[in-house]
Amino acid sequence: MCGICGVFNFGTHEPADQAQLKRAADAMAHRGPDDEGFYLDGELGLGNRRLSIIDLPGGHQPISNEDGSLWIAFNGEIYNYRELRQQLEGRHQFRTASDTEVILHLYEEHGTALLEHLRGMFAFALWDGRMRRLMLARDRIGVKPLYYLAEPGRLAFASELRALRQLATRPLEIDPQSVYDFFGFRYVPAPNTFYRGVSKLLPGHFMIVDSNGVRQDCYWDLPGEDETPLAAEDYAAQVLETLRESVRLRLVSDVPLGVFLSGGVDSTAIVAMMSDLGVSPLRTFSVGFEEKEFSELPHARQVAARFATEHTEVVLRPRDLADELSRLIAFRDEPVAEPTDVALFRMSRKAAETVKVVLAGEGSDELFAGYPKYAADRLAGLVSAFPPEVTGAIVRWLPYRQRRVKLALEALSIPDEAERSATWFASFSRQEREALFSLDFLNQIDVAHPARVFAQYLEQVRDRPPLKRMLYADLKIWLPDNLLLRGDQMTMAASIEERVPFLDHKLVEIAARIPVRLLTKGFRTKVLLRQALRPYLPPETLRRRKVGFTVPVGLWFRKTLNSFVADLLLSPDARSREYFNAENMENFVREHFDGVRDRQKQIWALVNFELWMKVIANRE
Repeated sequence: MCGICGVFNFGTHEPADQAQLKRAADAMAHRGPDDEGFYLDGELGLGNRRLSIIDLPGGHQPISNEDGSLWIAFNGEIYNYRELRQQLEGRHQFRTASDTEVILHLYEEHGTALLEHLRGMFAFALWDGRMRRLMLARDRIGVKPLYYLAEPGRLAFASELRALRQLATRPLEIDPQSVYDFFGFRYVPAPNTFYRGVSKLLPGHFMIVDSNGVRQDCYWDLPGEDETPLAAEDYAAQVLETLRESVRLRLVSDVPLGVFLSGGVDSTAIVAMMSDLGVSPLRTFSVGFEEKEFSELPHARQVAARFATEHTEVVLRPRDLADELSRLIAFRDEPVAEPTDVALFRMSRKAAETVKVVLAGEGSDELFAGYPKYAADRLAGLVSAFPPEVTGAIVRWLPYRQRRVKLALEALSIPDEAERSATWFASFSRQEREALFSLDFLNQIDVAHPARVFAQYLEQVRDRPPLKRMLYADLKIWLPDNLLLRGDQMTMAASIEERVPFLDHKLVEIAARIPVRLLTKGFRTKVLLRQALRPYLPPETLRRRKVGFTVPVGLWFRKTLNSFVADLLLSPDARSREYFNAENMENFVREHFDGVRDRQKQIWALVNFELWMKVIANRE
């Protein structure tokens, strides 16, 4: 695992500046505390920070091929690299035992089609010195991030925004549309970022940069359902076999590894398979809270005992959240999207004391329909038929403890599929955004943009069933731009690597082909996956309903962190931001403090945005 960066002055032909590359690499030293390296070839410069996982002594980057005509800076892991190496040996000379070198020789044989052969998570920059051509690529699902800044005659790229900032020729400017989008999505969907002109390379895409300019292409997409479906037990067998293989492949490491364990179906399955594969010692890590109704520590403890793991627990308290937020926002160089980011960072930092690699259960819900919304969305036609005042009255009448039902009713009352999709996980609904922002600001941006983002993905799979459209959109937007970015950046902030077995592309493709009727039944979710995992999981784990990892920020904001929130959001600085209607923003805060409405999602977004603005102000 690494951090990569680089510049290519393809139009100006100005020599790359190694001092500038050094500053960019230093900005993400936490991604690679073990080593650094640089390569310059006239107008091209590559930089790398390395976290040594495979071939500890020989994997120094950037790496070249035999004659030095090709160079690569690589971030990620190629899990089938040994198999690929066997196919390439005899025709190519290998100088290291690393997975990175395999990519160079694949390029020599297949060109950009090399991507079809890779099984893993990756973002890399490959320089073809003979053709004076740069290739950037990102893995199919988007586990590894890659940012770029395209300017006239120049392209800069990096694994993190904070590094890319060092490569920019001008100060980065905040994009107003992305500010608006953040308060809808909780994040900024690719290819956009918080900054004008700065983009994220889309998952499953590659980019070619040469004297002809910059162009992108898609090399992978999600398949549709099987035209001739298999029986449920046959799909279950495929899922089990492929997941077990995926876990086995992700055990390849020259350093200690562990598991993030919640006690739910996904993480427990990974622990069970690692135990079955003979991993010893098997180290597990969990995070919880003093508020027992939110903490999953007892469930994780039971799993750890069952599989005799070396188990470590971290308890997150309100003050921890307040103390870490500014630091983590500085790491990401953008607002933190989820309260769970802080919990994940604390757990990662604890894990880093004994391991350098962790496996996690991320991605299962988006493949096998694990969120309650996937089962509930079929009621949209019925609920949206009620007059809005009726639905609104029900939502107001429901008590606070029914906040999930309240949120579901608000989403289900929206008849438009794209707008509803943009509302399910939103911090602020479209109506709430119109109240939050000032009229002057709203006049600058496209208020329908969040729904439009979903619409473009939903339209690509218009011929598929509604549930499959939801899963497709979430796999393209929610998963890479929120959950996977969070996982990458919070683990990398602690200098450890996260691997996600459920997102092996072979398993993703199997899940995509499974018919809708096998994924959910009534209001039961993950039906096929639970069937597949019966040989590995105890009945009590299989029966557990989807709870979701929830940080009790709503409770903390009302009590322990009340003054922290008030000092931040009701301050003159916050109230004078050009974006907001100050009176309405204060109302959101007061409603939560007074128990009138549950505004924890809205306050979380506002708190992180205000802290981010302060980070920017301090930097400037």
